[in-house]
Amino acid sequence: MNYKILIVDDSIENLQMLFAIFRKHLPDYEVFQTNNPENVIGIASKAKPDIIITDWDMPQISGIELVKALKKNNETKNIPVIMVTGVMLTAENLKIALDAGAIDYLRKPVNPIELIARINSAMLLTSYYNQIMKQKDAELTESALHLVKSNEFMNSFINKIKDIKHIVKTNPEIAIESLTELGQQILQKNSEDSWFRFELTFSKMHKDFSKNIHAVCPKITPAEVKLCSFIRLGMSNKEISAVLNQTSNSVKVSRYRIRKKLDMDRSSNFETFLAQF
Repeated sequence: MNYKILIVDDSIENLQMLFAIFRKHLPDYEVFQTNNPENVIGIASKAKPDIIITDWDMPQISGIELVKALKKNNETKNIPVIMVTGVMLTAENLKIALDAGAIDYLRKPVNPIELIARINSAMLLTSYYNQIMKQKDAELTESALHLVKSNEFMNSFINKIKDIKHIVKTNPEIAIESLTELGQQILQKNSEDSWFRFELTFSKMHKDFSKNIHAVCPKITPAEVKLCSFIRLGMSNKEISAVLNQTSNSVKVSRYRIRKKLDMDRSSNFETFLAQF
């Protein structure tokens, strides 16, 4: 991945020095630069840099004012900023920079090795943050779609209740059959909703679990993957049977079949085996 860096400093000499460091140590990075902090919001909004390196003491806008402005702008508020200064050197200055929204603070003259190390750390944090945000967006989308399906089910449920009201006196047997069927649908829906919430939480902790199992055993079924996820958490047959509304013996048979599909040794602990996925 080609990262982007935006350097802000009113000194052309400092810009050239930082640019030279990046060209030498981070040759794959795309580097933008400006000696006018008033242009930063526009440049950052268009270029979408992964990190901004800014001087503190600048005549047009101070580094602190710039950081605050970046954090107020929706397009730039999540871009990490490292403050560089040769004047504001005290612990109190560090606190001011961090309180304003900077994620790090470097003193001039800049040590190239330290600068690169700080940038790599910042990029790593940014990468983690972006992954988390993508995951949360995916979860929100999935939750929204699930909510739509739940609303559709509830509307269908209400309509069926109305239909049963009309026939309960004239055809009580049909009404009873309809109520029984409706009860089964409700139980199934409740089971699906419970699984959905569990799967959403489980995938946060073990996001590649299903994919890794399928890579080893392409023929494994969704129901078997579901069972594996419960076993992975150390749940007993009794606990799993209660969740899946099955008998303990049925769960035991399913476990045996999965072990055969996964070509597991009889002496292997199932939970320990699944922990590798």
